[in-house]
Order: sequence, then C-alpha cells, then structure tokens
Amino acid sequence: MDNEKIYYKALTRVAEVFGVSSESLNEESRFGFDLKPSFVSDFKYNELDQINHDIHDSATKTIAKEMEKGNLVIETVKDYCEYMVRCYQVNPKEVSYILKLS
Repeated sequence: MDNEKIYYKALTRVAEVFGVSSESLNEESRFGFDLKPSFVSDFKYNELDQINHDIHDSATKTIAKEMEKGNLVIETVKDYCEYMVRCYQVNPKEVSYILKLS
C-alpha cells in the first residue's frame, strides 16, 4: 500500500472521530487546542481518547520508547498522519485495522 493512501486514510480517521469533513480539516490543527473533545468523562471515551488509543495501539516497542523519552510527540493532524504511515511500515496489520484499509 502506498504512503499517500495511508496518509489520506489517517486524515479521514481524524475527521470521522471529530465529526468534520476531511476537506475542512487543517493538517496543522492541534489536538486539544484546535480539535477539542466534545466532552470529558472518566466513564466514556471522547475524541482525544480515541486518537490516543490509535497512537498507542499502532506503536511498536521501539516507537513506544521514543514517545516515553519525548523524542516523538504527536500534536497535530499532520503528525498523526505521518505517524500512521510510519507505523504501517512495521505494524501493517494493526494500522490497517485502525484505519480500515482495504
């Protein structure tokens, strides 16, 4: 699968989670600032929780260590999309499941 398709599907995933069109989504939009959760609850996942789960579910041990050390930070839609492209290279099954790749 080519990187462009994975990137686009990741962009589409963010748009779906936040309930906006992918065309209106700005790649520089920051999670928690420009893209805010619709609610905060200890009992139900919100949009940021869903994106966070995507990030952690697709990570390998090496990538998880980079995040723990602060060497990899995902703040924007672009960061998320590039991250999913990277993760697909090492964990295609999980990324395909998350992004519903065919």
